[in-house]
Amino acid sequence: MNLNEFKSLVLSRQSCRSFSDKEIDVNDLKEILSTALLAPSACNSQPWKVYCVTDREKMKKVAQSVSDGGVNSFANSAKAFFVVAEKTASLKKGAEEKFGRNHFVKYDIGELIAYITLAAKAKGIDTCIIGWINAEKLNAAMNFGDGESCNIVIAAGYGDCPLREKVRKPSGETSQFI
Repeated sequence: MNLNEFKSLVLSRQSCRSFSDKEIDVNDLKEILSTALLAPSACNSQPWKVYCVTDREKMKKVAQSVSDGGVNSFANSAKAFFVVAEKTASLKKGAEEKFGRNHFVKYDIGELIAYITLAAKAKGIDTCIIGWINAEKLNAAMNFGDGESCNIVIAAGYGDCPLREKVRKPSGETSQFI
């Protein structure tokens, strides 16, 4: 893949809030996940556990946890969810002493999420990153392990919406060469 091909992938990825009825093949979800789990993390700590939810009853509960208060109703039409649980990081001694165990976790999770959404798009599957979560409902639905918590859920499915133009601030406001 060259830079232009990667740019095309990035330009085709958007937050999709309308999914078709087409089901996602579980092998595609496995391939997306195995690719995304190659994401880098501080000291290779991999402070995450990703739950790929496809069970109908569990999906309903996850959808309810992210649409609490009438938001994100589109989640009901998702065909899968990637529930990204954070875990306590295990860093190298020097890094842990200097920064603490969880200093890099949010950055690592962010990178993992980018990998999931781009890997999905490369398979033709659209996603929407959801941060509006009723943690109590989600915890009840997922029964997370010790030390796991979740702040992000990714809805996935085949998009049923037109591609929107990317609107960004002028590059001078968001980047600078020194």
